Parts: sequence; C-alpha cells; structure tokens
Amino acid sequence: METTRRGQWLTDSLLVAVYLGLIALTAPYLREYHTATPLPDGLYNYQLNVWIVPRGGVLVDTIYRANGWQRSLPALCTVILLPMLRRRPLVFAAVTSVAQVLVATVHSPGDARYTMLIAIDICLVPIALAWRRRTSVKAALLILTGGITAFAAFPPGASDLMPTHVVVITLLTMVAWLLGSSTRERRAGVVRQRADAATQAVANERLRIARELHDMIAHSIGIIAIQAGMGNRVIGTQPAEAQKALRAIEETSRDTLSQLRRTLTALRQDENSDTPTDPAPGLADLDKLVASTKHAGVLAIVEQIGMPRPLPGEIDLAAYRIIQESVTNVVRHSGARTCRVRVEFQESAVSITVADDGHGVLGSGGTGFGLVGMRERVSLVHGTFSAEPRVGGGFLVSATLPVPGGFETTYTSSTIAHDPDPDTDTDTDRPRDHDRPLPGARPAPDPNPAVTP
Repeated sequence: METTRRGQWLTDSLLVAVYLGLIALTAPYLREYHTATPLPDGLYNYQLNVWIVPRGGVLVDTIYRANGWQRSLPALCTVILLPMLRRRPLVFAAVTSVAQVLVATVHSPGDARYTMLIAIDICLVPIALAWRRRTSVKAALLILTGGITAFAAFPPGASDLMPTHVVVITLLTMVAWLLGSSTRERRAGVVRQRADAATQAVANERLRIARELHDMIAHSIGIIAIQAGMGNRVIGTQPAEAQKALRAIEETSRDTLSQLRRTLTALRQDENSDTPTDPAPGLADLDKLVASTKHAGVLAIVEQIGMPRPLPGEIDLAAYRIIQESVTNVVRHSGARTCRVRVEFQESAVSITVADDGHGVLGSGGTGFGLVGMRERVSLVHGTFSAEPRVGGGFLVSATLPVPGGFETTYTSSTIAHDPDPDTDTDTDRPRDHDRPLPGARPAPDPNPAVTP
C-alpha cells in the first residue's frame, strides 16, 4: 500500500512538472509585441477634432504573432493533468491556477486565456461530480482565484474592461461547478430512493410474512389449546371424547406444520429455481377450516351467495385469511357455540361477513394484531373493512374485496379452475348457461350439514 501511494505521488509530480514545463515553453509564443511607427506630421482625428499623435510623435501598435493553433496550446496541455482529477483535485486546481498566471505574464491575448479557462472549468465538472461539496468548492475557488488574478495583474487590453472580465470568469466557473454538483445531488437522490424502496420492500415483505405466520399459527394453536384442555378434562371419564380431541390436535398440528413448511420453502427458494411450491390456501379450503373449527367446539355455518368464480391469487388468499382469523377469534374470545360465515360473489367484488352471538369481548379493544392484520390485508387490495360489536350481542366482521377488472377478467387460480374460453359459444340463438359449473371447478365446501350453498 505504501509503495502504491509513493508511486502515485511520483506519477502526479511528474505530470505537474511536464504540464508546467509545457506551459513555460508555450507562453513565449503568446507574447504581445509593440511596433513603433514615427509620424512626422502626426495623426489628427477630424471627427473628434483632436490630435491622436502629435507632430513628430510615434504611433505604438500592439500585435500578436501567435496563430490559432499556438493560442490553443495552453488549453490542450490541460489533458496532461486529467489523471489527477480522481486522485488530487485540489492539486489540479492549484497547478492550473498557477498556469493561468504564467500564461498571463507575457500579456497573452484574451482569447487564449479564455480558451484555457474554459478547458479548466470543463475539468471542474467531474471534480464537483465525484468529490464532496467541500472539496469541490475549494477547487472552484482556487481556479476562480487564478483566473481573476491573471486578468487583474496582466489585463489583456483596456483596463476599463476589467469588471466585464471578472464577471465572465466568475460565471464560467460557477456554471461548471453547479453543473457537476447538481448532477451529483441528483444521482445521490436516485441512490437514496432506490435504497428507500429496497428498505420498504423488505419491510413490506416482513409484514406480509408476519401476517401469514400470525394467521396460520394463531388459528391452529388456538384450536390445539382448546382441544388439549377439553381432552385433559375428560380423559378419565370419557376416553372416546379425549381420543377425538387428540385426533383433532394431531390433524391440526400436521396441517400447521405443512403450511409452515410451505412458507419456509417459499422463503428459501431461489427465484430462478424450478422447484414447485404448494398453492396458497383460498376459499376452496374453507371445508378444512370449518372442520377444524368444529373440532374446537364451534360450529361455523358457511353460506355462499352467487356462483363461485375464479379469483386473483391475492384476493383469494386475503378472503381466506380474513375468514380464518375471524373464526379463530370466535373460538378463542367470543364464547359462542356457532358463527355464521357469509361469502357473496358480487358483480365486481367479493363480500365476506363473519358474525357470532357471543359476549363480544373483541369490541373491548384487545392488544392482539388480528384485527390490525385483517385491516391491512383489505387495504392492500383497496377494499373496505369493518369490525364492531353487534347491537343484539356478539361481534361482526365484514370486508369487501374488489376484483380488478370484475369477474369478466379471467384469472388463473390453484384453487378454482376457470373456463379456458368462455366466449367460444357462437350460437346466438341459444342463451348462455351461466348456472352450469365451470369445468374442473371444485364443488363448494360441504363440511357439515350446517353448510348451506
């Protein structure tokens, strides 16, 4: 590392020496020359009525012998210092400032000086783009100081043009610095936005996983706890009931482990992997939910209104999770023996209501995250949600989940199949049979006689 730094210093020192040497060799070609022409009769301006050169005087004229190529040499020499822009911007600014003064000492023409200044200001743009504001401002001030000093100490032409030169030099340097600095700020803003978006995406994913695990585990553990308590109480007097409770615990545990395995597999799965994962639960899995709830001692009466239709994956999953969380709350908190679940397929939405006739402790404001999670799920799909105690007692949860594009849009679903081509019926004289079941669709769940289609 020390050897590398020493080598960089030697390289930069060599570049500075070569640059200043070339400037010193180029400057004499830009020298101004004065020619004296004797005028025995003088030079009189009849328009102004004044003698410009009195009789016997000498007319002094200033000329430059340098051509356009020679006048552009100081600007071209700036290329030698380009490797220093990334390593030592302040050294670059100081050396170029000295070079401007060296070129001005021979009273070089103004166009040569401005060409050199523009070349240096162009190099100021990447300095302001790559370095912090404090460093780039120092570099800009060094370049500006060198330019103003060169023009002020060795003015090219009449001195009354000095204010104009100062303004032009300042504007050129400020424009170059602002161009680089604004580009740097814009790029930094884009980087910050990308970082914020990535952070937000991670937070959203963590919230989604937390909701999934909460909905999955809270329901299963609640049922397991109730079944275990009941089995513990009747194991001595009613072995058959205890065995039934243990069987329910086993089934619920296996189902929960299977869902956890699917979730963990999805988390570990590489996005380029072709390993299939099990589909997420949906409304077609309500029969399992009703069965597990029945084992816990609560009869869930499911009522479906309208024809079951294909739903987008996020809508189907959200509907199932809302019903699952609501039924879990009934089992754990309400003390009710029955609850009614209503799923209505509307024109462009799915409406869900879960009502019970318990004592409604949910309305007293618990500290759990069940209602918060349901409300978040509904808000993510731009639906409406309400959860409040019923007037006659109990609790009511209702949600409306809009279906993007309505049910005229065909969605692929792992839980409900759809007609591959619903518009192929070209017989205009025969009305469409909207009541026939969709090909491959699974029948509505019928877990117990209390379920009414």
